[in-house]
Amino acid sequence: MPGARQVIPVGARPAAPAVRSHTESERQMMTLKSKWATRVAATTVLALAGVLPAVSAQAATETTAAAATPVTVNYGCYVTFPGGETTVPYALTFTTSAPATVAKGQFFKVTLDTPAITPNPAIQSQVQDVAVRFKLPTGAVPVAWWLTGGTVSGASVERQGDVLVLKAAGPFPAATVFDLPELDVLLLSKVKTGVLTTATGGTGTDNPSFSWTRTSASAGDPAGTLRPFRCEPAATVTLTSTTATK
Repeated sequence: MPGARQVIPVGARPAAPAVRSHTESERQMMTLKSKWATRVAATTVLALAGVLPAVSAQAATETTAAAATPVTVNYGCYVTFPGGETTVPYALTFTTSAPATVAKGQFFKVTLDTPAITPNPAIQSQVQDVAVRFKLPTGAVPVAWWLTGGTVSGASVERQGDVLVLKAAGPFPAATVFDLPELDVLLLSKVKTGVLTTATGGTGTDNPSFSWTRTSASAGDPAGTLRPFRCEPAATVTLTSTTATK
């Protein structure tokens, strides 16, 4: 009857609901899910604590060896000058590494190292607000990232969706070499097939893969004039490639 209550005699207990026992395959699946959830959580804690060398070493043992590879990106860079604007060629050769293969549920590390740069003193006295954008693989979860080496202090990384932006405020004097730190990214593969790639992360000169703001040294510009240097390749350039396996 709707609304009726079950009356339980004093001292009696309601019958316990039947408990379905898990099959062996279900228990294995639950264990696997718990294992990877624990590993991701543990890795995140390590990242926050700054204990990343051990994590990257673990990733290296779980995937095939990664060899350093030079990748040259040829950009078209938007610049302005007194009386006009144009696009000029510019190139950077990145040193990158990633494992050749990775299985679903495995960690793997990608390294993206921007080359040392010397700003041209003919067109600028210094540069500032340097930014390099890297697109992450769609078939992997970014677990942690950190910076290593370089000559730049105060560099940082900002995540913008599936893009990591390496930033350095500067300023960096013209005719003087500066070297951005290497960006290391720890990822967790979530697919059994396909190719996991990192790539240039811009979409155009309004959202460039590489950029800085320059203090102009052009004749006709008042002292301290700031002008853009926004660079994008004609097509997205793959920086690393890892094949997903079962």
